[in-house]
Amino acid sequence: MKYLLETRGNAYEVSRRPVPKMAPNGVQKVDAFTGWPLWAVELAVFRNEEDGSAVFTTSVASPTVPELEWREPVEVVDLEIIPWAQKGRDGEIRSGVAFRAKEIRPAGDRTVTVSTS
Repeated sequence: MKYLLETRGNAYEVSRRPVPKMAPNGVQKVDAFTGWPLWAVELAVFRNEEDGSAVFTTSVASPTVPELEWREPVEVVDLEIIPWAQKGRDGEIRSGVAFRAKEIRPAGDRTVTVSTS
């Protein structure tokens, strides 16, 4: 079962450029379905002035590092929340949620300025 979050009405911005998502053994994690490497992208989400903003990290599978710039507005496609729990070395149970997106792409058109002088 997938838990998809509603992203309409939110504005997203890259707050830290993509970095490899690493396993504890130091190897980059790979998506089981696509076989592509996983990348961690930190995003800022803005809902409205009253609610302010939040920052979270989401993973995305891509054959190459996603070409996203710091502070770039982006669209987040199929943002999924994944509950997790694990037993630590001390025997304590830790739990939380992880985020995963099918795709993170630049919002709108990127404008490239070319000088002809």
